Amino acid sequence: MFDFMKKKRRIVLNEQPEEEVKVTNSNVNLKKEYVSDILKSRKLPIVLLDPLWHTMRDSIQSDIIKAQEKNLKELLKEQGRLNNDYKEYSTVKQNFLKEILNLSGEVQVDGNSESIEALNKLHQSTVNINQKLEDIEKRISEVEVEIESANREIIEEMIAVGYEYIDVCKEKEIRLEREITQLREQMLLKTAEKKKCEKLLKDVYNYLHSIVGREQIEVIDRGLGDKK
Repeated sequence: MFDFMKKKRRIVLNEQPEEEVKVTNSNVNLKKEYVSDILKSRKLPIVLLDPLWHTMRDSIQSDIIKAQEKNLKELLKEQGRLNNDYKEYSTVKQNFLKEILNLSGEVQVDGNSESIEALNKLHQSTVNINQKLEDIEKRISEVEVEIESANREIIEEMIAVGYEYIDVCKEKEIRLEREITQLREQMLLKTAEKKKCEKLLKDVYNYLHSIVGREQIEVIDRGLGDKK
């Protein structure tokens, strides 16, 4: 059983660990309960078969997702092996049934003891095959349930972590918008102050020109003006 409060959940932006955003476990857990209730009657696609999953899993990271992804991979492999085994045993069973049919005809004709013995062995082998097929069918059903459970856990966790990140981003967006507004106001004040200085500078030059003349001001400028 997972101890959610100790699990690491985080968002990694642009595949850069230094741009990692940690989300709050308690908030994620509440969101996950809600998501689970919404999705409980919905059939969900297997995430590992979705190409987009491999993009998102690098951004939305969680110990729960990591563990269940590993579990899901193993279950899918087992499911594949079971399906192959079922096909192979079914083929063997069909071959046994054909042999039983042929030997039954021979036994009815001549009652050969060797044929009877072979027929009995085939019957027993068929019984064993049927038991094997029954066991495989049972395990296939169990694996399907386990796959559905692991896959659902991954999806619910990813949605919950994703929405917690959305909330974190919204809060950050509001904070940044306030800062942008403050900077914009400061920029307007600085711009107004700059224009005021420019006007004063122009007025001073015009006044000085009117008193001593342009040529004298240019000489004074060379001596007292901008020095870089």
